Amino acid sequence: MTITGDLDADGQDLVLTRTLAAPRDRIWAHLSTSALLETWFGTFEGDPGSGRVQVTMTAEPGDSSAVEYTIHACEQGALLTVSSAMGEDTWRLSVELADAGGAEASDSAGAPDRGEAADGAVTVVSLRHHAVPADMVQHIGPGWEWYLDRLTGAVTGGEIPGMDVWDSRYMTLAEDYARLTR
Repeated sequence: MTITGDLDADGQDLVLTRTLAAPRDRIWAHLSTSALLETWFGTFEGDPGSGRVQVTMTAEPGDSSAVEYTIHACEQGALLTVSSAMGEDTWRLSVELADAGGAEASDSAGAPDRGEAADGAVTVVSLRHHAVPADMVQHIGPGWEWYLDRLTGAVTGGEIPGMDVWDSRYMTLAEDYARLTR
């Protein structure tokens, strides 16, 4: 498996991408509808229009307490930017959706995505983790690879990787992510 993430030009933000054989509205629904979000990440409660929701991560084992997420940007079908306290840090995340413009859909390993969108739509999904501390890139990168593969599976009807492949498929990417900061 090859990493799909890279640091931006300033070396501050970690950006990972997927190209999916799916229309933007289907992917957006998996980001903005609690029942669909639950298929790959977790659930949320509250009114997104208020600018805050309570998110309960359900994909990972352990404590599943609700955490407040602040919504900074919400452009339907195009951009979602949120932040949340993670320990003593604040994580700011953006997901951007764009039409692929002729690009072939692929999975995290770069292999063609065999899923077919009914209308032939192909969408580029870019996840940006803003201001990632350099010493955390090797830990955060593999986690986002796992979550984006879960999103891909949920949207396309493919495999939704579980924790059973975490060590063998995703933690093996840690060293490649560490190299991004050297």
